[in-house]
Amino acid sequence: MSSWWLGLPPAQTTITCGGHAHRLRWEAGALRAIDHEDPEAERALAALGGERCPCMEVLEAWGRHAGDPRVLVLASRGPADPITAQADWTAQLGARAGAVTPPRAIASPAPSRGFFRRPGRRHARAVPAGSTAHPSPLAPPQAGPTALGTQSESELVALLGLGGGLQDRLVASVAAAWTARFEQPDAELGDALPALHASMQGRLTAAVRSWLGRADVELVLDLIEARGTPSLAESSGIVRAELPFAWLGEVWSRGLVIVLGRFCLAARTDDGQAWTLTTIGPDLGPIGPVRIELPTEQDNPPLSNDHRRRT
Repeated sequence: MSSWWLGLPPAQTTITCGGHAHRLRWEAGALRAIDHEDPEAERALAALGGERCPCMEVLEAWGRHAGDPRVLVLASRGPADPITAQADWTAQLGARAGAVTPPRAIASPAPSRGFFRRPGRRHARAVPAGSTAHPSPLAPPQAGPTALGTQSESELVALLGLGGGLQDRLVASVAAAWTARFEQPDAELGDALPALHASMQGRLTAAVRSWLGRADVELVLDLIEARGTPSLAESSGIVRAELPFAWLGEVWSRGLVIVLGRFCLAARTDDGQAWTLTTIGPDLGPIGPVRIELPTEQDNPPLSNDHRRRT
Protein backbone atom coordinates (compact mmCIF):
# COMPACT_ATOMS: atom_id res chain seq x y z
CA MET A 1 0.00 0.00 0.00
CA SER A 2 1.86 3.05 -1.21
CA SER A 3 -0.45 5.58 0.48
CA TRP A 4 0.25 4.09 3.89
CA TRP A 5 -0.69 7.34 5.65
CA LEU A 6 -4.38 7.19 4.69
CA GLY A 7 -6.52 7.84 7.74
CA LEU A 8 -3.73 9.47 9.75
CA PRO A 9 -4.59 13.13 10.46
CA PRO A 10 -1.96 15.89 10.27
CA ALA A 11 0.25 16.50 13.29
CA GLN A 12 2.10 19.70 14.12
CA THR A 13 4.46 21.17 16.71
CA THR A 14 6.68 24.21 17.07
CA ILE A 15 10.37 24.56 17.85
CA THR A 16 12.63 27.56 18.36
CA CYS A 17 14.55 28.35 15.18
CA GLY A 18 16.53 31.56 14.68
CA GLY A 19 14.90 33.08 17.73
CA HIS A 20 11.39 32.47 16.38
CA ALA A 21 8.72 29.81 16.90
CA HIS A 22 8.65 27.74 13.71
CA ARG A 23 6.08 25.11 12.81
CA LEU A 24 6.89 21.54 11.83
CA ARG A 25 3.92 19.84 10.19
CA TRP A 26 3.45 16.20 9.23
CA GLU A 27 0.82 15.47 6.61
CA ALA A 28 0.28 12.73 4.02
CA GLY A 29 3.45 10.92 5.03
CA ALA A 30 5.80 13.92 4.90
CA LEU A 31 7.30 16.24 7.51
CA ARG A 32 7.73 19.85 6.40
CA ALA A 33 9.12 23.04 7.91
CA ILE A 34 6.26 25.27 6.81
CA ASP A 35 7.82 28.56 7.98
CA HIS A 36 10.78 28.16 5.60
CA GLU A 37 10.10 29.25 2.03
CA ASP A 38 12.75 27.05 0.40
CA PRO A 39 13.94 24.28 2.76
CA GLU A 40 15.80 22.44 0.00
CA ALA A 41 17.89 25.51 -0.80
CA GLU A 42 18.67 26.02 2.88
CA ARG A 43 19.76 22.43 3.26
CA ALA A 44 21.93 22.69 0.15
CA LEU A 45 23.65 25.77 1.57
CA ALA A 46 24.17 24.05 4.90
CA ALA A 47 25.76 21.10 3.12
CA LEU A 48 28.26 23.53 1.59
CA GLY A 49 29.29 24.75 5.02
CA GLY A 50 26.62 27.34 5.70
CA GLU A 51 24.87 27.87 8.99
CA ARG A 52 22.51 25.09 9.99
CA CYS A 53 19.21 25.75 11.73
CA PRO A 54 17.08 23.55 14.01
CA CYS A 55 14.24 23.12 11.50
CA MET A 56 16.58 21.76 8.85
CA GLU A 57 18.27 19.53 11.42
CA VAL A 58 14.91 18.02 12.33
CA LEU A 59 14.08 17.34 8.68
CA GLU A 60 17.45 15.66 8.16
CA ALA A 61 17.09 13.59 11.33
CA TRP A 62 13.55 12.57 10.40
CA GLY A 63 14.84 11.28 7.09
CA ARG A 64 17.57 9.30 8.83
CA HIS A 65 15.14 7.62 11.22
CA ALA A 66 12.03 7.14 9.05
CA GLY A 67 13.02 3.48 8.64
CA ASP A 68 14.92 2.98 11.92
CA PRO A 69 13.52 0.03 13.93
CA ARG A 70 14.88 1.56 17.14
CA VAL A 71 12.02 4.06 16.90
CA LEU A 72 9.59 1.22 17.65
CA VAL A 73 11.65 0.14 20.65
CA LEU A 74 12.14 3.57 22.22
CA ALA A 75 8.78 5.20 21.47
CA SER A 76 5.78 5.08 23.79
CA ARG A 77 3.71 1.93 23.78
CA GLY A 78 0.51 3.69 24.78
CA PRO A 79 -0.97 6.20 27.23
CA ALA A 80 0.30 4.22 30.23
CA ASP A 81 3.84 4.31 28.86
CA PRO A 82 4.83 7.96 28.31
CA ILE A 83 8.33 8.57 27.05
CA THR A 84 10.64 11.01 28.79
CA ALA A 85 12.67 12.74 26.11
CA GLN A 86 14.33 16.08 25.46
CA ALA A 87 11.90 18.26 23.57
CA ASP A 88 14.38 21.11 23.01
CA TRP A 89 15.83 20.27 19.62
CA THR A 90 18.21 23.23 19.69
CA ALA A 91 20.05 21.60 22.57
CA GLN A 92 20.73 18.60 20.34
CA LEU A 93 22.59 20.54 17.65
CA GLY A 94 26.19 19.46 17.60
CA ALA A 95 25.50 16.73 20.15
CA ARG A 96 24.60 13.89 17.81
CA ALA A 97 27.85 12.11 18.46
CA GLY A 98 26.73 11.41 22.04
CA ALA A 99 24.74 8.44 23.15
CA VAL A 100 21.88 7.81 25.51
CA THR A 101 20.82 4.70 27.31
CA PRO A 102 17.72 3.19 25.77
CA PRO A 103 14.88 3.17 28.30
CA ARG A 104 13.94 -0.42 27.47
CA ALA A 105 15.76 -3.59 26.69
CA ILE A 106 14.79 -5.59 23.63
CA ALA A 107 13.32 -8.91 24.62
CA SER A 108 14.04 -11.95 22.51
CA PRO A 109 10.89 -13.15 20.75
CA ALA A 110 9.66 -16.68 20.60
CA PRO A 111 10.85 -18.63 17.55
CA SER A 112 8.87 -17.64 14.49
CA ARG A 113 7.60 -19.85 11.75
CA GLY A 114 7.42 -19.67 8.00
CA PHE A 115 9.72 -17.20 6.31
CA PHE A 116 10.48 -15.35 9.57
CA ARG A 117 13.81 -16.99 10.28
CA ARG A 118 15.69 -16.64 13.53
CA PRO A 119 17.74 -13.44 13.55
CA GLY A 120 21.43 -13.32 12.88
CA ARG A 121 24.00 -11.36 14.86
CA ARG A 122 24.54 -8.40 12.57
CA HIS A 123 22.86 -5.10 13.28
CA ALA A 124 20.08 -4.02 10.95
CA ARG A 125 20.74 -0.80 9.07
CA ALA A 126 18.63 2.30 9.12
CA VAL A 127 17.47 4.27 6.10
CA PRO A 128 20.34 6.62 5.21
CA ALA A 129 19.99 10.37 5.06
CA GLY A 130 18.62 11.51 1.75
CA SER A 131 17.66 14.66 -0.02
CA THR A 132 14.16 14.72 1.39
CA ALA A 133 12.70 14.62 4.89
CA HIS A 134 10.24 11.87 3.99
CA PRO A 135 11.85 8.96 2.13
CA SER A 136 9.36 6.45 0.86
CA PRO A 137 8.80 3.71 3.42
CA LEU A 138 9.02 1.31 0.51
CA ALA A 139 12.67 2.18 -0.07
CA PRO A 140 14.92 -0.51 1.43
CA PRO A 141 17.61 0.46 3.92
CA GLN A 142 21.07 0.58 2.44
CA ALA A 143 24.55 -0.03 3.74
CA GLY A 144 26.55 2.94 4.88
CA PRO A 145 27.70 5.00 7.84
CA THR A 146 24.23 4.98 9.41
CA ALA A 147 24.54 1.43 10.78
CA LEU A 148 22.60 1.10 14.02
CA GLY A 149 25.69 0.04 15.94
CA THR A 150 27.45 3.36 15.30
CA GLN A 151 24.80 6.02 14.74
CA SER A 152 24.01 8.22 17.74
CA GLU A 153 20.69 7.79 19.49
CA SER A 154 20.60 11.31 20.90
CA GLU A 155 18.83 12.81 17.89
CA LEU A 156 16.37 9.92 17.86
CA VAL A 157 15.40 10.61 21.47
CA ALA A 158 15.05 14.30 20.59
CA LEU A 159 12.75 13.43 17.69
CA LEU A 160 10.56 11.39 20.02
CA GLY A 161 10.26 14.42 22.29
CA LEU A 162 9.04 16.84 19.63
CA GLY A 163 5.40 16.66 20.75
CA GLY A 164 2.28 17.55 18.83
CA GLY A 165 1.69 13.93 17.81
CA LEU A 166 4.90 13.72 15.76
CA GLN A 167 6.20 10.80 17.82
CA ASP A 168 3.16 8.75 16.75
CA ARG A 169 3.67 9.75 13.11
CA LEU A 170 7.31 8.68 13.23
CA VAL A 171 6.25 5.32 14.65
CA ALA A 172 3.71 4.98 11.83
CA SER A 173 6.39 5.80 9.25
CA VAL A 174 8.75 3.15 10.58
CA ALA A 175 5.97 0.58 10.88
CA ALA A 176 5.03 1.20 7.24
CA ALA A 177 8.65 0.90 6.13
CA TRP A 178 9.12 -2.49 7.73
CA THR A 179 5.69 -3.77 6.77
CA ALA A 180 6.79 -3.34 3.16
CA ARG A 181 10.01 -5.23 3.91
CA PHE A 182 8.00 -8.25 5.10
CA GLU A 183 6.64 -8.60 1.56
CA GLN A 184 10.14 -9.42 0.31
CA PRO A 185 12.07 -10.77 3.31
CA ASP A 186 15.84 -10.63 3.29
CA ALA A 187 18.77 -10.96 5.68
CA GLU A 188 18.30 -7.46 7.06
CA LEU A 189 14.71 -8.23 7.98
CA GLY A 190 15.94 -11.24 9.89
CA ASP A 191 18.49 -9.10 11.71
CA ALA A 192 15.87 -6.55 12.71
CA LEU A 193 13.26 -9.15 13.63
CA PRO A 194 13.96 -9.23 17.41
CA ALA A 195 13.33 -5.49 17.71
CA LEU A 196 10.29 -5.60 15.42
CA HIS A 197 8.75 -8.55 17.23
CA ALA A 198 9.41 -7.14 20.71
CA SER A 199 8.06 -3.71 19.83
CA MET A 200 4.82 -5.15 18.47
CA GLN A 201 4.39 -7.65 21.29
CA GLY A 202 4.89 -4.92 23.90
CA ARG A 203 2.17 -2.74 22.39
CA LEU A 204 -0.13 -5.69 21.81
CA THR A 205 0.27 -6.95 25.38
CA ALA A 206 -0.45 -3.52 26.87
CA ALA A 207 -3.54 -3.14 24.68
CA VAL A 208 -4.94 -6.61 25.46
CA ARG A 209 -4.38 -6.21 29.21
CA SER A 210 -6.16 -2.85 29.22
CA TRP A 211 -8.99 -4.18 27.05
CA LEU A 212 -9.61 -7.27 29.19
CA GLY A 213 -8.94 -5.45 32.47
CA ARG A 214 -6.42 -8.11 33.46
CA ALA A 215 -2.94 -6.82 34.22
CA ASP A 216 -1.53 -10.32 34.61
CA VAL A 217 -2.43 -11.60 31.14
CA GLU A 218 0.42 -13.45 29.48
CA LEU A 219 0.44 -12.95 25.73
CA VAL A 220 2.34 -14.80 23.03
CA LEU A 221 2.59 -13.24 19.58
CA ASP A 222 3.10 -15.30 16.45
CA LEU A 223 3.80 -13.21 13.37
CA ILE A 224 1.98 -14.46 10.30
CA GLU A 225 2.10 -13.49 6.65
CA ALA A 226 0.14 -10.44 5.55
CA ARG A 227 -2.44 -12.62 3.79
CA GLY A 228 -2.84 -14.94 6.77
CA THR A 229 -5.93 -15.12 8.96
CA PRO A 230 -5.53 -13.08 12.17
CA SER A 231 -6.74 -14.55 15.44
CA LEU A 232 -6.80 -14.01 19.20
CA ALA A 233 -7.51 -16.94 21.52
CA GLU A 234 -6.88 -18.02 25.10
CA SER A 235 -5.77 -21.43 26.31
CA SER A 236 -4.53 -22.43 29.76
CA GLY A 237 -4.39 -18.81 30.86
CA ILE A 238 -2.25 -17.70 27.91
CA VAL A 239 -3.57 -15.41 25.19
CA ARG A 240 -2.10 -16.24 21.81
CA ALA A 241 -2.25 -13.72 19.00
CA GLU A 242 -1.60 -14.54 15.36
CA LEU A 243 -1.17 -11.27 13.52
CA PRO A 244 0.87 -9.87 10.64
CA PHE A 245 3.39 -7.14 11.39
CA ALA A 246 1.13 -4.84 9.36
CA TRP A 247 -1.17 -4.69 12.42
CA LEU A 248 1.20 -2.21 14.01
CA GLY A 249 0.79 0.37 11.26
CA GLU A 250 -2.73 -0.38 10.05
CA VAL A 251 -4.41 -0.73 13.45
CA TRP A 252 -2.28 0.44 16.37
CA SER A 253 -0.85 3.56 14.74
CA ARG A 254 -4.33 4.70 13.73
CA GLY A 255 -5.89 4.29 17.17
CA LEU A 256 -8.20 1.53 15.98
CA VAL A 257 -7.20 -1.11 18.52
CA ILE A 258 -10.47 -0.95 20.48
CA VAL A 259 -13.67 -0.10 18.59
CA LEU A 260 -17.11 -0.46 20.20
CA GLY A 261 -15.50 -2.52 22.93
CA ARG A 262 -14.12 -5.00 20.41
CA PHE A 263 -10.47 -5.69 19.67
CA CYS A 264 -9.39 -4.93 16.13
CA LEU A 265 -7.27 -7.58 14.43
CA ALA A 266 -7.07 -5.96 10.98
CA ALA A 267 -8.17 -2.78 9.22
CA ARG A 268 -8.71 -2.19 5.52
CA THR A 269 -9.47 1.01 3.62
CA ASP A 270 -9.32 2.27 0.07
CA ASP A 271 -9.59 5.98 0.76
CA GLY A 272 -8.90 6.61 4.45
CA GLN A 273 -12.57 7.49 5.03
CA ALA A 274 -14.38 4.14 5.03
CA TRP A 275 -12.87 1.28 7.04
CA THR A 276 -13.68 -2.39 7.38
CA LEU A 277 -12.34 -3.77 10.65
CA THR A 278 -11.88 -7.40 11.60
CA THR A 279 -12.76 -7.55 15.30
CA ILE A 280 -13.30 -9.89 18.23
CA GLY A 281 -15.24 -9.44 21.47
CA PRO A 282 -13.79 -9.63 25.01
CA ASP A 283 -15.13 -13.18 25.36
CA LEU A 284 -12.72 -14.06 22.53
CA GLY A 285 -15.65 -15.55 20.66
CA PRO A 286 -16.39 -15.42 16.92
CA ILE A 287 -14.59 -12.83 14.80
CA GLY A 288 -16.83 -10.32 13.07
CA PRO A 289 -16.56 -7.22 10.89
CA VAL A 290 -17.17 -3.64 11.96
CA ARG A 291 -17.51 -0.90 9.37
CA ILE A 292 -16.82 2.72 10.20
CA GLU A 293 -16.96 5.74 7.95
CA LEU A 294 -15.62 9.21 8.63
CA PRO A 295 -17.70 12.19 7.51
CA THR A 296 -16.51 14.11 4.48
CA GLU A 297 -16.50 17.87 3.99
CA GLN A 298 -19.66 17.47 1.92
CA ASP A 299 -21.34 15.77 4.88
CA ASN A 300 -20.24 18.52 7.29
CA PRO A 301 -19.63 21.76 5.41
CA PRO A 302 -17.62 24.37 7.38
CA LEU A 303 -19.65 26.91 9.31
CA SER A 304 -19.84 30.42 7.91
CA ASN A 305 -18.66 33.36 9.99
CA ASP A 306 -22.26 34.56 10.34
CA HIS A 307 -23.31 31.18 11.67
CA ARG A 308 -20.43 31.12 14.14
CA ARG A 309 -21.44 34.53 15.45
CA ARG A 310 -25.10 33.46 15.88
CA THR A 311 -24.09 30.37 17.83
